[in-house]
Formats: sequence, C-alpha cells, structure tokens
Amino acid sequence: MTAPPQADALSRALAGLHDGGSLDWEAVSTHPNTYGDYETRYTAIIDIGSGSARAVVMQVNPGGGIEMVAQQRLNLNLMSHVGIDSVLDASGVASTLDALEDFAQVARGFGVDSIHAVGTAALRESANASAVLKAAEDRFGINLEIIDGGDEAAHCFIGAIHGLPVSDGMLADIGGGSTEIVQFNGRAMGSSVSLPLGSLRIANQFRLTDLPKAEDMDDAHEYIHATLHEAGVPRLLPGESLVGSGGSVRLLSRLDRGREPYPIIKVHGYQIEANNLAEHARGLASMSCVERAGTSGMNPERSHSIVGGAVVAHALAQYVNADSILVSGQGLREGLARQSDCLFTENAVSVPPVASVRIASLTDLASRFVPRFHLRGRRRAALASRVGASAWESGERHMRWPLECAAYLLDIGNAIDFYNRLNRTASIIVRTDLPGFTHRESAYVAAILLTADRGRVPARFRRSRLLSGNDANLIEQAAAALTLVDELDNHLPLECPASVVQVGRQHGIFTVATPVWSRVAGPQIKEWWDAAFGEEINIMRCES
Repeated sequence: MTAPPQADALSRALAGLHDGGSLDWEAVSTHPNTYGDYETRYTAIIDIGSGSARAVVMQVNPGGGIEMVAQQRLNLNLMSHVGIDSVLDASGVASTLDALEDFAQVARGFGVDSIHAVGTAALRESANASAVLKAAEDRFGINLEIIDGGDEAAHCFIGAIHGLPVSDGMLADIGGGSTEIVQFNGRAMGSSVSLPLGSLRIANQFRLTDLPKAEDMDDAHEYIHATLHEAGVPRLLPGESLVGSGGSVRLLSRLDRGREPYPIIKVHGYQIEANNLAEHARGLASMSCVERAGTSGMNPERSHSIVGGAVVAHALAQYVNADSILVSGQGLREGLARQSDCLFTENAVSVPPVASVRIASLTDLASRFVPRFHLRGRRRAALASRVGASAWESGERHMRWPLECAAYLLDIGNAIDFYNRLNRTASIIVRTDLPGFTHRESAYVAAILLTADRGRVPARFRRSRLLSGNDANLIEQAAAALTLVDELDNHLPLECPASVVQVGRQHGIFTVATPVWSRVAGPQIKEWWDAAFGEEINIMRCES
C-alpha cells in the first residue's frame, strides 16, 4: 500500500521537533496517519469483563485518535458467578447473553455491522464458556472470542500507552478478574504476564467488600507482593514510569483529583502519588459499601470492589518502587479499536512516537470544528513559533510549545461562540483527551487562552500543583504573544506564509515587520507587551 501524501508532510513537520524545539507547522497535514488507515472508520467493541461488560461504538481517526459515539455498560460481576468447579452458573450465563443481545442492538442501531467481541479472565476460567460462545453466535450473530492473557496485555498496551507521553516503564491494567502487566521500552512492548490480581477477585478473596478487617487488608497486600515476586515482575529502573489503566484506576484518579484545586477535568494523564493510594485504600476500607456508594465521585457499581482495586494499585506501586501511577483513560477497548487483527505472536507490538501522536491529536481535534480554516491555524502556530523563539531565551523554551498549540487550536472556539472563543477553546482543552500531552502541558495551553481572554491567570490554575514558580508570569507573556500573533494572522492574506513576518530585537526593542498592517491594528498590544515582558514593541509595515 502506498503511503499518502500526509505521511511525507508529517515526517517533514516532525523533523524540527526535538528537545523543546519547534515544529514545522506549515508542513503539518490535516490528517496525519499513524496506524495505516487513511480514512476515518467506525468500529463496535464488546468487552465481557470479569466485573462489568461494555459495548462501545467508536470513531477511529487516521492519526489513531478515538471519539466515542455510543456506550452501553452493565455490571455483571461474572467473577462472582464462577464456582470452585470453574463453572459459570446459570445466572452468569443468562446475564452475559442478555448483555450481548443489548450490545448487538446498540451497535447495529448505529449502522456498525462489524462487531469485535472479546471475553477476558472470567470467561477464560469458565469450563462452560463454550456454551456462551455458541449462543452468542447462534442467537445474535456475534463471534465472541475469549482472548488469552498475552493478547489482552497487547491490546491493553496499544490502548493505554498510545496517548501518553511515556517511553519506558511498566503498564498495569487492573481489571475485575486479572491484572495484565506489560514492560515496555522505547514505546515497544516487552514481556507481559497476566496475574490473578483483579479488583473484584481480590475483594472477594480477602473479604474487602464491606468494612474489611485490618488483618484482611494486610493479607491481601502480602498476597499481591508474593504473587508479583513469584511471577518475576521487576522493579522500575530510574526514569521509568508506572502506568495504570482499568476501571479501578480511573475511579481512584477521580477520587484523588477532588483532594485539591485541579484545573484539568479529564482522567487521561492524571498522576496519583503512591502515598495517596495508601490513604485511599485505608479511607475506603473504613466505610461500608453503602457509605462508599454515596461518596462524591464514586461509581456506585464499583463500591464493592474498589477497596480491592486500591489495594492492588498501592501494593503494586510499592513493590515496583514507583512514586506514582500515571493514569491512562484508555485500555483494552481502545487497543482493539486501533488494531483488532494483529497477530501478536508473530509481530512486534509498538505504538507511534509521542511527537507524531501529539500532532495527530491536535489536527484531529481541530478538524472536528474548523475544517475550512485549518490552514490559518497552522499559519498562526507557525507565527507563534517565530515570536516565541525571539521573545524567550532557552530558560523559557518549555512555554513555546503550549503557545504554539494555543495558537493552532484558537479557531475551535469560533465554531461554538465567537465572542467567547478563547474561553470555549480552553474549556474543551481541559475536558477532552489530548493524546500525547501531559496534564501540565494541557494546563499551560488552557491557561494561555484564558489569560489572553481575561488579562490574568485564573486562580484555579495559579493554585494548582500543575503550575509552579515563575509559570504565571510566563503564561501572561505567552498570552500577550498569542494576542500579537492572532492580530498578525488576521491581517495576512490567506496565501501568505508565516515566513513573510520577520521578528527580532533591535536596540532593545522587540520588532515585528509584517507586509500587511494598519495604524489602528491591535491597539492594546503595545501596552500589554510592555506589561508582560517589560520591554517596548514596535510593529511596522514592510515589503514582503
């Protein structure tokens, strides 16, 4: 298959992005490709897990970004229906088939005929799972596949690591019946193991569902450590990250986020400190199941298993010497959506480089709102790159990339509410997954937009642990730079590239030379620039 023109454009664009350097924005494609699919496609994924079952209809973009179209979730607790004889009882079989019937109706209601359905730990361990598979095919036309631990780990790796800015470390996907542990290096999957350390399994096995005793908590903790040791799970090396995915990890991140002011609403990319995991385990164990269900941020359907999940997460972090867990909001289902037909036993499993994921996520997001004006966004970002390079010395280079991203995404707000476009764009940034970006970077982008709108950094950002030191001053400078590049871009004819604008310092004055400018353009820019940077700015018209 011949690569599309977008692939070459993306390669040229990424060539300039390294160690805080800038991107060749004007070479960025509208739809960069990372997974070999050159057009948007739709897929339905059914996941029959040990705790819950879920059906999702997803739009998979050429860059690997995923947009949820529909979702259906049922709490089956299948692990509780598998007896000591390894037989899934009649109630478990019936509820699974009821779920499959409902899920098939939802998927086909959206016009998705191709349904990829998988079962995990509970069905793997059920001696009579074949009856479920046959009924799924005969009654609903669903080819339900029970995947082994290795394939589950590979799909979890593709789903969870794709959108996180990590290169080396370990992934722990904590499900209801099992935990898949994957080592990875250079964003390529290494060894993996599936262990019987699911949240629901541990909660049931050690009586952690309702006001557990301290000795039961200790026994669970010791059992998890022993299981990890027997499986040969290694400790993390310096510079490696522990990534967590699965419903329990996502719920713990929501509970943790409520402990302090935090401006980013999305789960994906959140960091839970290991010490906080221990506190959550103790705090949740001190409540009855009913009390837990009523706790702010709690999913009531997980109130009986969350102590098990918290103990697994904490014990694992402690065992591998991790200071924190980096949360992935994606996992098995997203991995299946991206690459459902991989032969993992024959092919190496890897995810695209972080740089290409970041560009793909930006272009996918922008194209949802502003397909007509994406060229202006690219030029505005290129202008921001030129201004940022001249405005800041090397010590502030970390602010250049968020400035460029804010400039690129600015038109999103136009599609919603032009008069509040900065605020609307920022609102989307803090709420939507932006693959490849850290929460700190997302906070920078949103804060720059809001500061350009309001004149100062909002309190919820200034008080957040995501900003520190001199960040507020730098964000105010970036907001002044954003206002400048927006005015420059507004005045340039569409066919003019960013390179027609010259930026530099002359005799201590920040000087901008542009071929199109007027006496009344940008009346507040000079005042704002002087307040933010403490220097004079001179914008003059010149021949292109």
